[in-house]
Amino acid sequence: MDFQNAAQWVTDNETIIKGFIHKYRNFSPYEECDFMQEAFEAAMIATVRSREKEIPFESAFWMIFRNQINEITPHPGYTKGSNSVPSHLCTGDRSLSRIQARRQQQPDIEALYNYVSKVLTEKERTVLSLSLGLGDEGRLNQKEIAQRLGCVESNVRDTLKRGLNRIHDKVRSGAITLPGFLIS
Repeated sequence: MDFQNAAQWVTDNETIIKGFIHKYRNFSPYEECDFMQEAFEAAMIATVRSREKEIPFESAFWMIFRNQINEITPHPGYTKGSNSVPSHLCTGDRSLSRIQARRQQQPDIEALYNYVSKVLTEKERTVLSLSLGLGDEGRLNQKEIAQRLGCVESNVRDTLKRGLNRIHDKVRSGAITLPGFLIS
């Protein structure tokens, strides 16, 4: 396959390629056209590689394209990639004053955690802290917490549920009050 045919192949398979990149869009600052540009580049490289290694063009393309996307897109389990806000979230009126006003309405999660954590067990404090993202690694999901603590997801879910129920019961009974916290 030559370069012209490779570019035409990408154009002909644009729907399939866009379907593949859809799952990466939420984790990347790049737009669809940027991913399509990567597809054309992967097609050019695949043209040469498929000749050199005597493998089908499509196999070479998908292998190269996946590698390129994985390098530019952060994904679960890895910390490489861009941490900037995806461009599709940067549209519209996002003035700094509106963002700051919204932040002022939200409670300080760390202060709230410190206030209510005294009624939790050690394990409940650890799980809640990790799920709120109060550590250096940011917010972790239940699977990541389970891996970190060496247990199963259901244990994390149950521990988190017990801790939140304990906080709820203490607030409802008046054992702890939350002065100065905006809670909706």
